[in-house]
Amino acid sequence: MKDLLRSRAMKGGGLAVGTLTFLAILIALQYIAVQNPKRWDVTNTGKHTLAPQSRQVVETFKDKGIQVELLAFYESKDQRGREEVQDLLDRYRDIWKNLTYTFYDPDKDRAVAIQNKVDAYPTIVLRAGDKIERLASSDEESVTNALMRLLRSETKKVYFLKGHGELDPADTETQGFSVAKEQIEKQNYKTGDLILLQAPAVPDDATIVIVAGPKTDLMDNEIKAIEEFVNRGGSLLVMLNPFQAPNFSESLKKYGFETTDDIVVDKMSQALGGDYLMPVITTYAQFPITRNFTMASFFPQSRSIGVLSPAPSNIQATELAKTSPVSWTINEQQLKSGVADFDEKTGKKGPLSVMSVSTVTVKKNEQKPDTESNTDSEPDKDVNKKDHPSDTPDKKGRVVVTGSSLFSANRFFKLQGNGDLFLNTVSWLAEDENLIAIRPKPQKSQPIVMTAGQSLVSFVVPVLIVPLIWIIAGIGVFVYRRKLARV
Repeated sequence: MKDLLRSRAMKGGGLAVGTLTFLAILIALQYIAVQNPKRWDVTNTGKHTLAPQSRQVVETFKDKGIQVELLAFYESKDQRGREEVQDLLDRYRDIWKNLTYTFYDPDKDRAVAIQNKVDAYPTIVLRAGDKIERLASSDEESVTNALMRLLRSETKKVYFLKGHGELDPADTETQGFSVAKEQIEKQNYKTGDLILLQAPAVPDDATIVIVAGPKTDLMDNEIKAIEEFVNRGGSLLVMLNPFQAPNFSESLKKYGFETTDDIVVDKMSQALGGDYLMPVITTYAQFPITRNFTMASFFPQSRSIGVLSPAPSNIQATELAKTSPVSWTINEQQLKSGVADFDEKTGKKGPLSVMSVSTVTVKKNEQKPDTESNTDSEPDKDVNKKDHPSDTPDKKGRVVVTGSSLFSANRFFKLQGNGDLFLNTVSWLAEDENLIAIRPKPQKSQPIVMTAGQSLVSFVVPVLIVPLIWIIAGIGVFVYRRKLARV
């Protein structure tokens, strides 16, 4: 009897120990999971994953060790809104643990709301050091843009050249440029119009000048003003059109660009159901603008934009985006005649560059030679060298030229990778390379675009074939039961 009781006690003790061990393992795993959070996004659209640009912005805060505090003012009854925002902010905090957030009810926590100047809700207040940003919307794009504003020490300005039939930033129609302007402003840049016909030079506060598809040529004094702007370290984005602004196009050679007067024909765009004058771009150079860029982009009515070989000694030029091998160029006469066949005498075969970039180094001693130095005395020369050290950094201008202006027009801006390619270019020109990535996409329903064959299948299968199968099956069952009844 004692042995039986001892055996039961040992079994009971073993069970208790096993249970406690199992609970201890669960607690340890839970602790590890809390300390090291990990998410898996299994949605097809990556709905619960931060865009690469958002990750880069937060990692910049992390690398610099900057603490970010977010105060989210939501009503207690707005439980759904709170949960959605909390889920979003958790994704940011998973990257940088010192990005913290706290929820407040603006009615119950009135003192906190007044202290943070919150007079409407929902509102999110972001703080980093002595900088503060306020948001009325709580989507990823808005939060990331606010974080970018907290990072910037200055507000950079982008000017749009006007007076030559360029794309109009105020035009909201398909051929307008309003979407591009709006997206530039969302990246926290200021914008303005530039009319060099009325101004002697590019304003001193300009970071980037955009020349978006001039239909008429620039005057010599305008070209000179732009050249002076680049020489003082400014950035220039030129989007050309085929067979237009020949003098201005020719002037771009000084920056290392080869601007042939032609237009690109691409068979691949026809295979995808597009216009044969709208090249499809899937090949990109490894450059900050296009690094890890895997989306296709479309360049409607594009001319070829290559780089000179050899380039001028102060130029570093790179071809960024190329068409498919089944593309070629034709001249204006062929275009007007409607003959788009390849001509070895006048055309070039693909792949063809339609977007190129160059960095222009301007040495200071070449800009402003020291004409007042004393040439009579060697000691004076030595003193001069000490007063004017030779290791002063040279100025570097940045220039990007595309063969199509329409690729960033309202009609095509949101087509595949066009918008991201344009904004990446703006970020590089503004020397904001750490912000170059695929941008957050608004969480809206994504339409499914089908080919004619796919549309036919989607109609025939559910509407005709499936009902027909059921009808045949029903007739078969009816016939089979009639046979059984006769037997």
